[in-house]
Amino acid sequence: MDLDSLFGDGKNSDVDTIDPDADVPEFEDAPEEDEGVGGIGWKMLTLFVCGGLVITGLAVAFTVWVIEGLVL
Repeated sequence: MDLDSLFGDGKNSDVDTIDPDADVPEFEDAPEEDEGVGGIGWKMLTLFVCGGLVITGLAVAFTVWVIEGLVL
């Protein structure tokens, strides 16, 4: 396979086709995000905390029940 067919012969490259006088569009700055946007939210945080407390309470109750069963 000829390398010129893969990489070009140097006579017609992409750099030669760039117009130096072309207008470049300017992009507006992205709007600033609020501090509360993008988080998990207070409802989800409350659900996680309450769920963790319930699971912890059930684990403690089960552990106490097992220990009482072994001791008594």
